[in-house]
Amino acid sequence: MFNTILKGIAVLCLFASCAKSGYNETTVYNSNFTTGDASGLEGAIYYTFNGAKVLGRYNNGGFTLNLNNLPKHKAIQIEVVPYFHNSWDGNNNYGGIDGPDIWDMNVDGQEIVHSTFSNSPCEPLYCLFQSYPVRYSTVNNPPMTDAVKTFGGTDDNCSGINTTSMYRIVKTISHSKSSVKITCRDFLVQTNVPNSLCDESWSMASIVVKLINIP
Repeated sequence: MFNTILKGIAVLCLFASCAKSGYNETTVYNSNFTTGDASGLEGAIYYTFNGAKVLGRYNNGGFTLNLNNLPKHKAIQIEVVPYFHNSWDGNNNYGGIDGPDIWDMNVDGQEIVHSTFSNSPCEPLYCLFQSYPVRYSTVNNPPMTDAVKTFGGTDDNCSGINTTSMYRIVKTISHSKSSVKITCRDFLVQTNVPNSLCDESWSMASIVVKLINIP
């Protein structure tokens, strides 16, 4: 329903100013982490990937972004650009040894994304499917579905899969509180390797948070 309202507002903006349509937005957070500024972040660590500083890498971990003293608003839009490095195995669940590989984002404790991701090759007789862009369940989507770009793996890659998939995930939800807590973390399973971090991990290239007001 909320997305339908936003689409209607977008149409109005083609013919009149957004102010007249009653829509406005304010960016309250925009970082690609190049400066290493950890303001508002809990669990921030840094890594250089593909020549740029990113937030990460994480394996069975993550971070929380806390934003306070927000102006009045009716909704919040969150845009994140995560990198999934090396051998993410998607929906695979091999006896609790290898997968499922889940990534999660929640806002004030509300689940926004809870999906598996896969970088593994997909052959006719063997394919490690992922759930994204759907919530983790019995849905089987091909590896790297909706990825916007791919790179090589990390320098310490020990997985045999030399792939990093990049996604752009944008979520808009109803929200009116004066503070927000955005948590991103993984639930990776890879118990049959000596170093799980070099086998599979993730990082965050950028986060943009906008407040949206619909009077």
